[in-house]
Amino acid sequence: MISLSLSYLKKNKKQTFTILVGIILASVLLFSVGILFSSFRECLITNILKTNDYHVKIKGDLLGIYNDDILSLKTEGDEYFIKFNNIYDTYGMTEKICSKVTCEKTVYNVKLLSLYGIGDNNYLDLLKELLIGFTIILSVMVFFIIYNSFQISLTKKKRDIILFKAIGISNGQLYKVFLFEGIVCGNVGLVLGFGLSLLFNIGVINLINNLFNEFLGGSLKLSLYMPFVLIPFIFMTLIILFSAALPLFKIKKYKVMELFRENEFVENKNYHFKNFVLNYAYINYARSRRKYRSLIICVFIIIILFNSFMRLTDYTLKIIHEYINIPKYDIALTSNMSNYNKLNGLASYLQADKKNIFRSCTKYSTIPKENYNQGFGNMVEVFITDLGGNEVINLVNDTLVDNKKMIKEKYRPFKSLDSITLDSGEKIDDITLTDKIPFGFDNMFIKNRVILNLNEDKFNKVCSVFSGNALIKTDETKLDNLILKYVKKNDFEVSYTNVKKAYELVNNFTLLIKLFMVLCMGIIILISILTIFNIISANIKMRKREFASLKAIGFINFKINFCLLFESFIISLKGVLYAFPFVLLISNGLYKNLEMYFTVNMPIFSYDLFVLSFMCCFLLIFICMFLSHLNLYRNSLILNIKGDNI
Repeated sequence: MISLSLSYLKKNKKQTFTILVGIILASVLLFSVGILFSSFRECLITNILKTNDYHVKIKGDLLGIYNDDILSLKTEGDEYFIKFNNIYDTYGMTEKICSKVTCEKTVYNVKLLSLYGIGDNNYLDLLKELLIGFTIILSVMVFFIIYNSFQISLTKKKRDIILFKAIGISNGQLYKVFLFEGIVCGNVGLVLGFGLSLLFNIGVINLINNLFNEFLGGSLKLSLYMPFVLIPFIFMTLIILFSAALPLFKIKKYKVMELFRENEFVENKNYHFKNFVLNYAYINYARSRRKYRSLIICVFIIIILFNSFMRLTDYTLKIIHEYINIPKYDIALTSNMSNYNKLNGLASYLQADKKNIFRSCTKYSTIPKENYNQGFGNMVEVFITDLGGNEVINLVNDTLVDNKKMIKEKYRPFKSLDSITLDSGEKIDDITLTDKIPFGFDNMFIKNRVILNLNEDKFNKVCSVFSGNALIKTDETKLDNLILKYVKKNDFEVSYTNVKKAYELVNNFTLLIKLFMVLCMGIIILISILTIFNIISANIKMRKREFASLKAIGFINFKINFCLLFESFIISLKGVLYAFPFVLLISNGLYKNLEMYFTVNMPIFSYDLFVLSFMCCFLLIFICMFLSHLNLYRNSLILNIKGDNI
């Protein structure tokens, strides 16, 4: 039986290759997710150990407590920093120690322990839940596609199976033969998939390190945490076993008499199409519904995945752009009073394309509620500058957190404001409200803050102590090095924020999300394309006598291709109609979940994406049908009309 299984795998090389590619790509996808989770966990552990490399910190008198279970013991005054040989014994060993000596205070390194799964509500359990959830979603999608590959492989062997039954081979023996084929393909696919996933993750980790090295606090390294590797392995093993085993139940239905039957003829039914070609195409689809069922399932899966992933990407990017306010300047500098005059020189050194250099101080004021369009309390912070105009910028553009939900607020806070009395006693009269925004001030408008721009004389009276500020837009790169070099040369103190670097980080994060979604979608769609081509090529091959007979009675290739075009449209349409309620449900679910935490200004459902996914599936199926039919041109009509009798 084993030799028969191996001979089938060698004989049907194209079919074996298709199944292997599907398993390998699915393995790469699932293993890569597990390896990435493992690598991020290791990175978090490394970063924690840089600052807190102990398991537990005990305050008390622990003299002479050192034993074989303790890996290292450091002391700082009356505090003892302990690392155990086995981190999983931390809680038990600590209780044992404190039962022998007096422990005044015990502080566990909770973040570190939680990444090892120690303690309640730990990070490791959260990571496992996320990994299992993500793996289940991908597994369900991948299962149907791999299952179709095994099903088509078995369908192509129908004549052989019936012949084996005719010579007395039992169903049980046939199960073993074809199940062994699946096990061989599965083992080879898993090994190759795991190897390729390692190479794939090395590339992904290098990319992440280049984009987020400073943000991560260190380099991300390839790590294999066994539970995170076993989870996708178990799911892939189950997928392969079920995909290989479920089609075998059809073996019982195959009857010996089917060996002597001819191919099905077109039923004499009228579907009320005036055009004969359309009528014939629909009749063929109607009698081949079972054969096309796998194809419809593939379309169904592709459309759900495409719309779900793309919608999730759109929501994520929209939230990033709405809630992360990137200023229009590249660098923000702050100096003390004595160094304020040097900021102009620094701006020139940085070759500023645009700049805003000003003095500022902060006071507080009580403003009557009747002055507000919306009241937020009487006491407000007054940010005073010397930009001139005796003006208050009447604008709030803020992001607030209300019951864990982020809310974006844009409005004019004041009805009117003629004067402000500061907490230091100064009263500023003849104030006007303005909507004019000085360069770089876009992200300064928050609740309970008033931005007051005064003339130089008034500013000097109000702000006896101030700080210098510079907001600079420049094309220069390596701003950190340039600023440090200038500050060292001119001997003055300045603090700064490199906004350009933060903006690059946001762009890199956006790019990473796009790449991740594209890679996931790309792998699944590639598996789907191989499966679709496999199903269609098998179906077209079984219809070669039918096509040859049509050509013999005058049907030209154009008409046959038009029939295939119409069949492709019907299949795609049916898959789309089945997928529509699921896509709508998933889109609504994503929207409702995000609405719990963010205000999402986007439509719940994207008809553009849905139509695009339908068109892509339709064109893909037609191209596969056209190419498969094109292969029949090589044979003569006589060869195509001949049966496949054994």
